[in-house]
Amino acid sequence: MKLALVQLRVKSNNTKSNLAQMQSFIDLHRDAADIIVFPEMSVGGYMIGDRYENEDAMNELLALNETLRAMSKGTALIWGNVQRLDDQLFNAAYFAIDGEWATRDSGTDAGFYLKHLLPNYGFFDDRRYFEAGQGNFEPFNYKGEKVSIQICEDLWDMGHAFSPTQKMLAYNPDVVINISASPWVKQKEAMRLNNIRRQKSSVPFVYVNNTGMQNSGKNVVLFDGGSLVVHNDIVYHLSDTFEETSAVVDIHNFPAQASICDKKLYNALIHAIRYFDEETLAYGPKWIVGVSGGLDSSVTIALLTQALGKERILGVTMPSKFTRDITKNNAYHLSEKLGFEFKEIPIGEMVDATVNSLSYGDYNTVEGLSYENIQARLRGHTLMSVSSLVNGVVSNNGNKIEVALGYATLYGDAIGALAILGDLTKMEVGTVARELNEILKDEVVPANLIPSDEETHVEWGFAPSAELAADQFDPMKWGYHDRIIQHLMTDSLEALLTSYLDGTIYHTPIGKYLLGYGFDNPEAFVRDIQWVVRTMNTAVYKRIQMPPIVSISDHAYGLAYRESQMPLHYTENQEALFAAILAM
Repeated sequence: MKLALVQLRVKSNNTKSNLAQMQSFIDLHRDAADIIVFPEMSVGGYMIGDRYENEDAMNELLALNETLRAMSKGTALIWGNVQRLDDQLFNAAYFAIDGEWATRDSGTDAGFYLKHLLPNYGFFDDRRYFEAGQGNFEPFNYKGEKVSIQICEDLWDMGHAFSPTQKMLAYNPDVVINISASPWVKQKEAMRLNNIRRQKSSVPFVYVNNTGMQNSGKNVVLFDGGSLVVHNDIVYHLSDTFEETSAVVDIHNFPAQASICDKKLYNALIHAIRYFDEETLAYGPKWIVGVSGGLDSSVTIALLTQALGKERILGVTMPSKFTRDITKNNAYHLSEKLGFEFKEIPIGEMVDATVNSLSYGDYNTVEGLSYENIQARLRGHTLMSVSSLVNGVVSNNGNKIEVALGYATLYGDAIGALAILGDLTKMEVGTVARELNEILKDEVVPANLIPSDEETHVEWGFAPSAELAADQFDPMKWGYHDRIIQHLMTDSLEALLTSYLDGTIYHTPIGKYLLGYGFDNPEAFVRDIQWVVRTMNTAVYKRIQMPPIVSISDHAYGLAYRESQMPLHYTENQEALFAAILAM
C-alpha cells in the first residue's frame, strides 16, 4: 500500500487556503498513492482558541468535511477536522474512499475516528473544547487491509490511563496512521521516534505532522513536519525543514531515509518570522528594530533581514551620553554588512526635556533607576513613533533570561509585535549569532558580542550592557544564570539546594560555573539564588504584558509556562535547606 504523506502548511482560520493546498496535493498524488494523508486539524487549524466555541465557525468546518469527501473521488483521503455528536465537539480524523465514508467490520462510526487522549498542558487546551473519544479503536477496511487511525496525543500516552495504540494493535491492523499537529521544540526529533518505538508495533507505523506557524495569542508555535514511517528497525524520515512537503511511501517496502535539518534553531526562527509576518501582518509593514550594538538586537535584525529582505527592515540606533563607541561601531557595522535602512536618533535632548518637565511636579531630582527607565522608555517611544510614521511594527529584542528577570523596562524595551528571541537563553542567542556568520560567510554579528563558554565562566569581547548609566554592565552571570533559570522553570528548587549540600551539583552542567563565579562560597550561592527567585517572582507582571514569544521549548513564557501574580513563598524544606547551606 502506497501512502502520500502530506506535511501541509496549515494556516489557522484560513479554510480557503488550506483546502486549495489540499486539492493541489490530491491532484499531485492521485495516481501514485492509494491513500493521501493530511495532518490533524488540517482544515481550519489547531490553535484557534475560543473560536471552537463559535457556532458559525464550527458549522463551516463541519460542512467542509462533505467537501473533502467529494474531493476523495478517484482516491482515498485521511484528514483532521472537528466532529460534532449530540452537541458535543470532538477532535476527529476522517477517512473517505472514492467519495464514500470508510467503514469498519462492525458498521460503527463510518468515516471518522475520535481523539481519545486530550492534552491539557503547555500550549494545549483540548479539554477546554473537546470531549474524549468514545472507545472505538476498530480499524477501517481498505483494499483488503485493516487501517487503524489515531490522532497526535493518542501516541504520547505516558501519564494517561490507557494506550490507544495498544488497543488498536489488539485488532491486528496492517498499518497504524497517526495524524498530528505537534509543535516543534528542542529535542522533539528524538522524542517522536522514541514514542513510536516504545509502542513495539509489529506493523508499519505512520506519523504525519504538519508544517507552518500557529499561535496561542501569547506564543508563536512552529511545526517542522518531521513525519516518519517506522517498521521494525527501518525508519523513513520526511523533511523537517518547517516547509510544506510531501512524499509517497510504500509502507510495506520502504528504505531507511534520514532527514536532518541543519542549523535547526536558526531555521525555526527564520520560518517563525516569515510565517508570522505573512499570516498576521499581511499588509507588509516595515519591521523597526532598535539597534543598540549589543548581541540580542544584532541577532534580531540579522534574522529579520535574512527572513524578509533588507527592504522590509529599518534599524534605529538611539545613542545617549552613556553610549560607548564600541556599540556605536557595532550598530553601523551591521547596517553596512546587511544593507538595511538605518537611522540615528539621539535621545539626549528628549531625556533632558523629560527631566525638566518633571520639575513642574516638584520632582527636582531624577537619578538612579528612575533616570535609567526614562531613557529606556524614550527609546521605546521613539521606535513606536517611527513605526507610526512608516506604517511599521517594532520587534522585541529581549532574550529569555532578561524576560525571566524582568530586565526590561515596561513601555520601553518591553514593547513589540513579536519577541523573536524571547525563549532563547543568552548562550543560545550566541549560538544563533555564530550560525548567522557561518551562513553569511562573513562576520556580520561582531565577534566581540558573541560569548565564549569557558570551563568555569563565559568570556566576552564586550560584556552586555543596557548603557543607561556610566560603566553599567548587565548583572547576570551568563551561562550560570541561563542554566539556573531553566532549572527553576522545569525542576525543583529543593533538588537544586540538596545537590549543593551533598556536592553532586558539581557533576551537573550548572556545577562547572560555581567556582568561576565565586558560588563555591555558600553565602554567595544562597544570596544569588534568592536574588534570582525573588527577581523572577517580581517580574511576573512584566511578562504578562510581553509581546507574543516565538517558542522553542516546552516551557516558553506565555501559555506554555503559565504564571499568576503571587507573593514569594519558600516552603519549610526550602528554608531549612538554605539554613543548612549557610551553616556549611
